[in-house]
Amino acid sequence: MKVSDIARALPAEVIGDALLEVARVVHPADAEGPGDLAIAMTKEAAAAAGGCAAGVLVVAPDGPRPDDRTLLVYGGEPRFALAILTALFDPGPVHGDGVHASAVVADDATVGEGASVGANAVVGPGSAVGAGTAILSNVTVGAGVTIGRDCTIHPGVAIGDRVSIGDRVRIFANATIGADGFGFIPASPGLASTGRAAVPDGAPVRIHSLGTVVIGDDVEIGAGTSIDRSTLRETRIGNGTKIDNQVQIGHNVVIGESCVICGKVGIAGSVTIGDRVVLAAGVGISDHVVIGADAVVAAMSGVSRGVKAGTTVLGIPAAPRDLWRQA
Repeated sequence: MKVSDIARALPAEVIGDALLEVARVVHPADAEGPGDLAIAMTKEAAAAAGGCAAGVLVVAPDGPRPDDRTLLVYGGEPRFALAILTALFDPGPVHGDGVHASAVVADDATVGEGASVGANAVVGPGSAVGAGTAILSNVTVGAGVTIGRDCTIHPGVAIGDRVSIGDRVRIFANATIGADGFGFIPASPGLASTGRAAVPDGAPVRIHSLGTVVIGDDVEIGAGTSIDRSTLRETRIGNGTKIDNQVQIGHNVVIGESCVICGKVGIAGSVTIGDRVVLAAGVGISDHVVIGADAVVAAMSGVSRGVKAGTTVLGIPAAPRDLWRQA
């Protein structure tokens, strides 16, 4: 990619050769030649970049400006520059075109223009895969599933029946979308049978999940994450929400837009989470709790009651930050 193209994407001012070709974005310590671009916006990175071999540096307006390189002067936040640059140079996972010979696609399923279905993947009856979407190897898509445009479904993902997924969604390896919720009631003398077999008094009896999961546009779901279908209606993930690895989202949960949910979070059934909420790593949330918009829950906190909008809570049980520090 030419420096001039990168400058338009950031945007940034070019000082030097705007037609120079950039092949890689690298850490300053890993630069090997003039085709490398390094970000040198912090003091530490600028110091490391002084003697590095990168031909192009991204620098802050008030930072050092080596006169022996092509510079991109960027006035924004350094990590935002990193987000733009990594997006420009990310080729995405390697996959073939069309439907692989070993894939199994139901006769009445549809695969959109430019979409691909990888080796040993399964697309069930009545399901639809949107244009430009990549279904990678060993993915299982159930019956009646809708997957939007330009999605990437990584190897080993299992998507249950009747699930709806929006556009530009990325689901990473071995995530499970649409398993039954974890809902049980102890058998009593008045509930001696489920209609299939006798149940001993006190034994847990499953409440089956007849609902679905609805995932909005631009959602990311990390590796090994599980999102359970609802009992009767929808488990819903709002547009733009980002979910890390190994997260458990229970049945009937409703999560708003642009939330950030970090690794190992566990959300019990029927929780409602507002827009732009941040759940740090290892948070546990009890069932039926409501968390207001723009709230932040600190890592490893246990939330057993509602959290007001815009507040930060932490601890077990989670309490407002100032109160927790005082205690």
